[in-house]
Amino acid sequence: MISNLKSILHPVTGSRLFRGFLLLILMSSATGSSAAEIINLQDTVTVCEARPSVQWPVNFNEAYCQKMPLMDVDPQKNELWVEIPIALTEEQLASLPPPLALFLFAKASSEAYLNEALLGSNGRPGNSDNEIQGAMDSYFFIPPGLLKIGENKLVLHLSAQKSWLDLARPIHLISIGTFSDPRQYVQQYSELGLVLLGVLITGFVYFLFKSLTPSQRSNNILLVLMCLCASVQLFSEMSRGIVGYQYPLHDLRLIVVTFMSSGFGLCLLILIAKQFARRGALHWIYAGVILTVGSMLMVSSFDLRTIAGTFIPAIIATVISALFWWRFRSRQAGVSTIVLVFFIVLNIVAADYFHEIVYFIFVSLLLAFLFIQQALESNDLFAQQKQDKETIGKLRFRLEQTVQQSSPSVLTLKSVGKVDKINTADIAYCQAAKDFSEIHLLNGRQLLYSGTLKSLEAELPSTFLRVHRSYMVNLEQVQRLSTSTPESSNGSLILSNNKQVPVSRRLVPAVRSAVADSPESSA
Repeated sequence: MISNLKSILHPVTGSRLFRGFLLLILMSSATGSSAAEIINLQDTVTVCEARPSVQWPVNFNEAYCQKMPLMDVDPQKNELWVEIPIALTEEQLASLPPPLALFLFAKASSEAYLNEALLGSNGRPGNSDNEIQGAMDSYFFIPPGLLKIGENKLVLHLSAQKSWLDLARPIHLISIGTFSDPRQYVQQYSELGLVLLGVLITGFVYFLFKSLTPSQRSNNILLVLMCLCASVQLFSEMSRGIVGYQYPLHDLRLIVVTFMSSGFGLCLLILIAKQFARRGALHWIYAGVILTVGSMLMVSSFDLRTIAGTFIPAIIATVISALFWWRFRSRQAGVSTIVLVFFIVLNIVAADYFHEIVYFIFVSLLLAFLFIQQALESNDLFAQQKQDKETIGKLRFRLEQTVQQSSPSVLTLKSVGKVDKINTADIAYCQAAKDFSEIHLLNGRQLLYSGTLKSLEAELPSTFLRVHRSYMVNLEQVQRLSTSTPESSNGSLILSNNKQVPVSRRLVPAVRSAVADSPESSA
């Protein structure tokens, strides 16, 4: 993970075997060498609050100084001097490839002294009036020969007067390692993160366009919001390793991450409740919001708030889908339950990496499942709408047939010196003849209509079907559809007066369906 950084963050919980497995997968470029732990956040250090009389060098034996674990040092709204003893063996010093640097990842402005030599400053620590804000992640060059075998003394001057929030652990890492940009250690998987960010943004744009159509608009809007929340959260997590901001912005970053995490979780809950809770969806959603917000207010750690913002809604969503599966044995609910359980278990096992790329891989996989589920639902809805449309078309056609048989409509044909009125039920078929149309009656008589076939079609009832660019037939007079073979794409209609009308190749399937629905052809 941090191959050249010879120290690690404070101990974390979780399955070390699984963590190692994830690192093996995601960090194929790692050197594999074990990190020599030089500065541990659990080590005991001496801390003195800054006073007007306290100047460098600081006497850490004063009565107002106290000893505490390094991880408990809190410079927020305070100004501190911290003495950190570093004992180096010859083997440890040899394992540090030069040039060396001191890395300090902390919410504070800082100055660093090693063996009484000033390494440098990050901003300017001081009281609320004269502090200059420093970067969240800083590093100081260590001159050759300054670090020695045996006892070394590191002194840090820290302050964080510009804090907006009080964090439980404002110091994240103090380490000595090979001189390099510290941001590469903050975000190890930036390339993969950018790929995932692109995937999430693509999903956001796709569902945004899908939400413009009325079909399943509410579900698509929820997926838009989920992609947006995950994208903003991922970018906020990656921003520390990309931008390199001053420490007060870390508070804003944490607030954004927490809100986006809870937004993603609540959108997931609403989506699942709409699918499976039906009439009780609002009750589940209200309960989920209350439990999520309540649990986030109960914990003081922003990490725990972020985790609660996603996991509590996800757990409630899992309960909803599981109950629906139990009651109705719905295959869709069963698959959703399995996927949600898998999502929760994976994130619990990999809890150490909740703010890392691993979590967003799981989020992207969950969104991919929801995308597939939404696509299948859209296909089912489209098929149902198509079937409904066909059913409505058949009913309308039957109604037109009934009307035509009970009171046939009349078509008026005007020509030079005369007007012909014919019942549309007596028409066998119509044929285009340039700017005119020929009307062929059942008795063999032919009449001329002074208009195109398209304009004639508008005057005839829906019992007439356009089967060719040049032909339109009365479906009531169709006996059968004739093709050379059952699979042939060419065909012709045999009418009741034994006339044949060609059928356009692309219209054969539609004509076959229409003829099958006609009572005359099935008789």
